[in-house]
Amino acid sequence: MKRSGKRIICACLLLGIALAVSVGLISAISADSGSAPSEKETYFWVRLPIRADSAVEEIRLYDRDGNPVQTLRATNGAAVSGLLQPGDYFAATALGCTEFTLHENASVSVNRGCGRSDGNRLCLTNEPVGTVTVERFTPGPGSADDGGWVDYTLVSETARLREVVRRTDGQEVLTCTFEGVPYGDYVLEENGVAQCRVTVDEGSPEVAVSLP
Repeated sequence: MKRSGKRIICACLLLGIALAVSVGLISAISADSGSAPSEKETYFWVRLPIRADSAVEEIRLYDRDGNPVQTLRATNGAAVSGLLQPGDYFAATALGCTEFTLHENASVSVNRGCGRSDGNRLCLTNEPVGTVTVERFTPGPGSADDGGWVDYTLVSETARLREVVRRTDGQEVLTCTFEGVPYGDYVLEENGVAQCRVTVDEGSPEVAVSLP
């Protein structure tokens, strides 16, 4: 009886140890699963298109604490950043400094400084500017006889902006985009012929013109 009693006690002790170990493992697994990153923490690194005045040759990016992140060389004021993660940044040029936020969905917004954003691109300037997009539904000017080239010009009292685009065979819509257009009133010319008036201002920084 004494020997069987000892066996029973040992069996109970082993069962208790096994239960304790299993409970510990379950607790550890639960703790690990609780610390796993959620889907809300997932984001993508993106490259940010930046447009500045044509005189700008260098764009420096800093994080929110003022630490250097990237130095970009601009061509005619245009540059594309290296990969950036969402967050707050500063963009510095000879024109000044702009604070902006790169969001998780890759859109960008300007918080303060010399710049603005159209949602997908950061524009840096020391004066307010906008964008004019012209759409010509072909057929129109730019036939095969002249190589398909179409000359568009925005003319104001103080500025004259010119873009030349080429229509290709089978192209249904010809698109021309003027970037960095200073606020003001303009006449849009197509191959030297006035088509319409265009106003770029704070209320309408992004203007779309459709020509039949």
